[in-house]
Amino acid sequence: MPAKKALFLLPAFIITAFLSATVFITHAGAHKMEKMQIFKNAQSKPLDSLKIDGVNAFLTDVVSSNDPDAPISCGLFRMEKGKPLEYTYTYDEAKIIVEGEMTIAEQGGRSFKATAGDVVYFDKGAKIVFTSRSYGIGFYCGQRKAGDI
Repeated sequence: MPAKKALFLLPAFIITAFLSATVFITHAGAHKMEKMQIFKNAQSKPLDSLKIDGVNAFLTDVVSSNDPDAPISCGLFRMEKGKPLEYTYTYDEAKIIVEGEMTIAEQGGRSFKATAGDVVYFDKGAKIVFTSRSYGIGFYCGQRKAGDI
């Protein structure tokens, strides 16, 4: 085999050997995925009320990072029929609607009926009004410490 062709095949050989070793180690039980956390059926867990009179809004952080320089918190938000929730974001956040529907409006701006599968991004400083004619559940990831809402 010419030297150039052998050098070309070397990266493929290294990747194949690494993947084979990884599969072997994982199946042998010697490798733990300690950096990964799993939260089974998180969507079905009860959420904490925001405790705002007449506003049927609930939110619970499921997991938060321990990074003091770039914190991130992820969890579930539920909006039910009732008074609107007015909220000013003090952090950046993305939310994907996973069930139901909710109307999300910028104060003094556009309004959007969000349904399952829709993703909405909020910049720090966004003034938002949430409402629902029935209920909606969103999974969020925000750049904030746990419990800082």
